[in-house]
Amino acid sequence: MNKNQKKILLIGIILIVTVLVYWYSQGGELLTKTQVLVDKTTELDKMLGVENKQYEDKFILGLDLAGAVSAAIAAITGIFIFIFKNKRKETQ
Repeated sequence: MNKNQKKILLIGIILIVTVLVYWYSQGGELLTKTQVLVDKTTELDKMLGVENKQYEDKFILGLDLAGAVSAAIAAITGIFIFIFKNKRKETQ
């Protein structure tokens, strides 16, 4: 591996680790969510036995999307490593 290939490999690994750390920090969900169920039950509702749950818009990254992004980064990194390989000619 030459110097450019090592830099590209390092950048690719850092990007993949960043995506996976962000996925884990979001809760490590398997599927991506765009809405979450939030409990908005007040004390009065609890006394009356009523539940008040509503969906709120919130993006939570799932492993399906994080895996796809990681695979795309790995593919692009592989392409760049192939492009930047040394093409040495044998001298005779």
